Amino acid sequence: MSFAITARMASVPVMLACFTDEALLRGALAFERALAAASAEHGVIGADAAAAIATACDRFDSHGLADAAAHAGTLAIPLVARLRDAVPTEHAAAVHRGATSQDVADTALVLQIRDARGVLDLALAAIAARLATIARAHATTVVRGRTLLQPADAITFGMRAANWLLGVRAAHERFTREADAALRVQLGGAVGSLAALG
Repeated sequence: MSFAITARMASVPVMLACFTDEALLRGALAFERALAAASAEHGVIGADAAAAIATACDRFDSHGLADAAAHAGTLAIPLVARLRDAVPTEHAAAVHRGATSQDVADTALVLQIRDARGVLDLALAAIAARLATIARAHATTVVRGRTLLQPADAITFGMRAANWLLGVRAAHERFTREADAALRVQLGGAVGSLAALG
């Protein structure tokens, strides 16, 4: 069953693009490329192996990958197998060295969320800017105040918009703080000890 109709009603194309299969694959390949680069930097694998892995990531053929991932129960198994097949035989063991499938899955998702965060940051900044403009433009526009939906003292529409702005800014600040704390790459290896990396 497809939820494209529901998703499109609840979001916008630029946000939906952060969570496509292509975005997931980009994140998974970015993980493998970065793992190889960091492993080479620390002497776990050779620089030539890291370069071969990066080239394999750049030239990755995703044809049939969805079916293979469904069969394996995870994207990582067929992705890593294809990367190992794509590098020279002497570098195959360096692919995905010390990592586990969950490391790929978690990090790819975090990279997707990071991109979505950028979209949300821009949207919230635009909303805040528009509310600030409205608050200034209507600083003296008198409207009926409300308390528990009942008529109350007069206020200005600018004040009402300024209060909305405060709420948007507070939510954006909290989102930024929580995202900064939560959006981390994952690398624990098969049992979380990184033993395979020494």
